[in-house]
Amino acid sequence: MWHKLKYMIWLILFLALFFRFINLNQSLWWDEAINVVYAQTSDFWWFITKYPVGDFHPPGWFAILWVWGHLFGFSEIMVRMPSVILGAATVGLTFLLGKELFNRRVGFLSAFLLAIAPLHVYYSQEARMYVLAAFSVTLSFYFLNRLILQKKWAGLGFIASLVLVLSSDYLAYFAIPAQVICLAWVNKLRKNVLVSLLAAGLIFLPWFAIFPNQLKTGINAAISLPGWANVVGSNFKDLILFPIKTFYGRITISNELLYAAAAGIAGIIFASIFFYGLKKRDDATKLLISWIFVPAILALLVSIFIPVLAYFRMIFILPAFYLFLAKSLISLPNKITVAATTLICLISFASLFGYYINPKFQREDWRGAISFVSKEVDSQALVIFENNEIPAPVRYYANDLSGFKPGLSDNLTGDLADKNKVYFFEYLADVYDPKRGVEQKIKSLNFTEKETYDFDGVGFVRFYTR
Repeated sequence: MWHKLKYMIWLILFLALFFRFINLNQSLWWDEAINVVYAQTSDFWWFITKYPVGDFHPPGWFAILWVWGHLFGFSEIMVRMPSVILGAATVGLTFLLGKELFNRRVGFLSAFLLAIAPLHVYYSQEARMYVLAAFSVTLSFYFLNRLILQKKWAGLGFIASLVLVLSSDYLAYFAIPAQVICLAWVNKLRKNVLVSLLAAGLIFLPWFAIFPNQLKTGINAAISLPGWANVVGSNFKDLILFPIKTFYGRITISNELLYAAAAGIAGIIFASIFFYGLKKRDDATKLLISWIFVPAILALLVSIFIPVLAYFRMIFILPAFYLFLAKSLISLPNKITVAATTLICLISFASLFGYYINPKFQREDWRGAISFVSKEVDSQALVIFENNEIPAPVRYYANDLSGFKPGLSDNLTGDLADKNKVYFFEYLADVYDPKRGVEQKIKSLNFTEKETYDFDGVGFVRFYTR
């Protein structure tokens, strides 16, 4: 049967693209908007060498975004298209890797499960580097396996894929020690692999002259803005969130007990299948175990010192997770395989449906918020933010910036001197202004709160008059 369906991968890839195109034109959220605005207004060399110092990521995604945007435009859909393509390509790579590690059945099933995986779909729709990391790591494991099998050109492919990993995201670097540990575990740590690792490091060596500045900036930000650790992720809770978000993606249930129960049920199902697959620990299984667990452990250890651990930064593990899940499912008795696979698919489809129809589970609605206040701004009104500059989403969506001012400005009192209306955005107040100094300043100037507006993801916009 599986031999007759050998072209089914094209249907799976179409399905992957289909799910990743739905709701693709959501509003850009904060981080996306910052990247896009600077890509629009900066030259290429500055954008890949200077801009990343403050963003604390390697240059790969920034190079892709700059080139793609200047070729095809910077609309919401266009800036997310590279992630859509890379997400679908990761599904295809998962099939190829599953077929080579195990068999065609595992390849098909793992690719299908990744194609409908809620968490992978979400980040395949985001103009950020996380799905690039997932693609790069999967590609590196694909060529690593071919290098072990001594396939032609595998060494060059492995070097190129490692350079792509090094260019994608710093947490993805933990896939490299996972590969070394895996090869040592299966007693296949050969000279050609070490040469490939060294060659990739030498190719990428110039970037490491910039990395110390990034590290210094990141540490200073963690010290000066302690609330930022809660945003980027920094503790064991974030690691626990990863399997829960793997099951359900970005959707949540407001009732915490119900959400915990739903997560527990899904966790029992996935864990039972997962632990069943551990019974047979052949070389291919050891590769997947190393891919899943080594990066997670290393990320947790590093986060003791630098707040980098967040579940969305770990999505490069997802292909290994679904490969392991598919391998385990197919080894079960046929009736149990069908029942368990059906249940997993129902969870994924229900989570995707909830994400598609509920704006609360989608990205921050800066487009709606800026559209609303732009219509309200006149000569007597000012829009103020908890920031020391006009935020990137405002610069992306507002046609006229004259009515927008940063709240963390020494001239705030002067800016408000001839105004009688204020729209105040509380976004990131806990990070930039935990003592609520801006809000206190507004009230001290005899402004009184009249109304509060709530925009999904952006939070409260408070309207003051005097």
